[in-house]
Amino acid sequence: MQPLVLAEPERPFWGFAELFLALASLMAALAVVIEIATRYFHAPAESGMWSVIEEAAAYAILFLALRIMFARYGKGLLESLGWSKLGPFTWLSLVMVGIILSISTVVLGYLLMTPDTETQFEKMLADPASRIVVGIFSITVAPIVEELLFRGLLQPVLVNVCGVFPGILLTSVLFGALHMPQYNYIWQLGVALVIVGFVLGTVRHLTGSTKASTIVHIAFNTLPFLALLAGGNQPAGK
Repeated sequence: MQPLVLAEPERPFWGFAELFLALASLMAALAVVIEIATRYFHAPAESGMWSVIEEAAAYAILFLALRIMFARYGKGLLESLGWSKLGPFTWLSLVMVGIILSISTVVLGYLLMTPDTETQFEKMLADPASRIVVGIFSITVAPIVEELLFRGLLQPVLVNVCGVFPGILLTSVLFGALHMPQYNYIWQLGVALVIVGFVLGTVRHLTGSTKASTIVHIAFNTLPFLALLAGGNQPAGK
């Protein structure tokens, strides 16, 4: 195992201008994709399956835009976003971190007395096809995309500007805020999401690898996915 190196501020070659362009590209892509799905395919607004299709299409457009943006600097996209090594940890140790994190958030939910109410996310899982599609998406595409965007694209800029701890924390807060609408803005779930984001951000920073944080993220999402397949409408963490 490689020795653990103390975290140091990152020096990304991109900045807030690129972040704003990426956000604008994603918003525009989502608007176009949802309009096409609604107008030409009559996609139901609360269908989990269609939500996944729309989200995946918008992400594809976003990453195409990012690839063009990074090519202007003569840099590869995935390599620049840290998709390379695993750092000093093995994949098995990263899986264990994700499983422990998943169990810990369940315990935290009980301790914080999280209300047992149907969330917007659960409404998207009303039919079997949506449950399967959303579940598979939550342990494949979603963790990869979110780690590349939050821990690969956003976090290095915030760490560089604010410092290690504030940068990781701010990224985690934004990560949690993104998911709050689908969880009905339940503050207990928001706290859990921020903690999850902070652990993922710490793993990414210590290893220098979004591939490492993605493994943790996938492992974290796997237990809710198994619960989903078991027949419940439990949220599969994204």
